[in-house]
Amino acid sequence: MSCFASLRVDIIIDIFVRLPIKSVLICRCVCKDWNILISDPNFAKLLFTRTLPATMIRPFRSRIFRLAEYDPIEWHERRNNPCCCRVFDVLNHSSSSIKLDPKFEIPGPKPFKGRVLYIEVLSCNGLFYLSGPEYRNISLVCNPITGEFIRLPKIPQLRKHCKQIHWGFGFHPKTNQYKLVRIQMFKHDHSMVVEMHTVGTLTWINIEIDYPKNLINLYETGTYLNGALHWIGLDVDGNVSIWAFNFDTEKFQTFSMAPMDPDTKVIVFEFRDSLCLLYSNELLGTMWRMERYGVGESWTPIFQYSASSTSRLHGCIAYHDPENQEFRILLTTPWYDDHFQIVHYVPSLIRLKDIIIGDNILVQNIYS
Repeated sequence: MSCFASLRVDIIIDIFVRLPIKSVLICRCVCKDWNILISDPNFAKLLFTRTLPATMIRPFRSRIFRLAEYDPIEWHERRNNPCCCRVFDVLNHSSSSIKLDPKFEIPGPKPFKGRVLYIEVLSCNGLFYLSGPEYRNISLVCNPITGEFIRLPKIPQLRKHCKQIHWGFGFHPKTNQYKLVRIQMFKHDHSMVVEMHTVGTLTWINIEIDYPKNLINLYETGTYLNGALHWIGLDVDGNVSIWAFNFDTEKFQTFSMAPMDPDTKVIVFEFRDSLCLLYSNELLGTMWRMERYGVGESWTPIFQYSASSTSRLHGCIAYHDPENQEFRILLTTPWYDDHFQIVHYVPSLIRLKDIIIGDNILVQNIYS
């Protein structure tokens, strides 16, 4: 401490922003001066720009997320990167290369003993949007690191004859507002209704759009990147492409996808500020990155993993990016074997009142 006391504040800050989020949380408890510095909103915003994306894992029978941390030295010594494994292997506490600590409790009711707690979790800029079955009345935005959360207004009832519901949680960079989107799709005429809630307001609004009449299906939840939400979509001719809803124009646009073989599962996600795809079947997993946003010809393969001749491809691929030391656990689907939920996001110490715009915001904290 005596050595640190003699350093200029800007040097101390430069040291802190290079630490993992867990180490920063520990430093905050060392002394009053460090706590004041780390609790400063400007430091929290600077730290967020330097923090690497992380992986949080939740068992279905719990509302506890655990931050998956890895040992970069031991991971570097592995012969194979990426490493194909089961989620159970990742959760094995005897493993020294991946550790599940610290743990963070997300707001919401505790599940009944022995019952699975289904909670939809969408992430954007260090925040979670949580929703659950209607009877549990769960609809809130939270920061799992700080424990802060705000409850959202009641979600409008579904319209009759709705066959699909798709969600997305994102950020409008021009207005600095967080947006929640719900899309209802109807089978008889392939029409859709787009509803949007701006976090910090009290209402939901319907977005008047010229809906794409040839779109018949969307898959999974929306992935946020560049002021837009992205889904995998299927049109009436059987073509699969990426459909993006832009918050600024409030319109859809489509991107072509990387070459894909038949009978291949696909997920879309954000990685290193780029749109990425993971193709997988029983024998092969391939990750593609869109080098230039919106340009279908710019898809580039990042890695390929083949199963051995005696085994199938597991549902979990752990990947370490040597360029920026980012660690990512990739799944063939967002849910794995009805046991675990995995969410990728950037941990943040930014307080909700510093980023949510609105006059009637009640910020609560699960730890208080």
